[in-house]
Amino acid sequence: MIKFFRLFLFIMLGCFGALASASGTEVVAPNPDIAPQEVVDIQLTGLQNNDNPERDFGIRQTWAFAHPGNRRMTGPYPRFAQMIRSPSYIEMIDHASHSISLAKQGEGWQQFDVLMETKGGNVLFFSWVVEKVTEGECKGCWMTTAVSAPSPAGQGS
Repeated sequence: MIKFFRLFLFIMLGCFGALASASGTEVVAPNPDIAPQEVVDIQLTGLQNNDNPERDFGIRQTWAFAHPGNRRMTGPYPRFAQMIRSPSYIEMIDHASHSISLAKQGEGWQQFDVLMETKGGNVLFFSWVVEKVTEGECKGCWMTTAVSAPSPAGQGS
């Protein structure tokens, strides 16, 4: 029974990728009960508060909800973190505010329009796509498959 429990726990942690930090702080893990828009908000809120409670916690939170297919394209984690810190996405880190609205949806996927005010006051537009995982340990969880490069969308408050 103990061996079964350990195997079950190992599989669940592999799916959810909790990415526990050295201090023991864990990110929110994917779960079939988390709605698509909540996935986007969890990721954006993490990036908005990137270094809270510790350095790059928000980037780890975002990685936790990266769809397995997305991870194959952008991972492993150190490469993903480097991509988030690249000129294309750096404005996501510690941004001032964001809004999320459903743009399109289909069977097993949803696309959201994201408006983000940077800490410098610029507003950026992103298209954010989530899909429901159809197989493997994360089956039934909504996870991010794509985020567009930002486009300017005006000035904030």
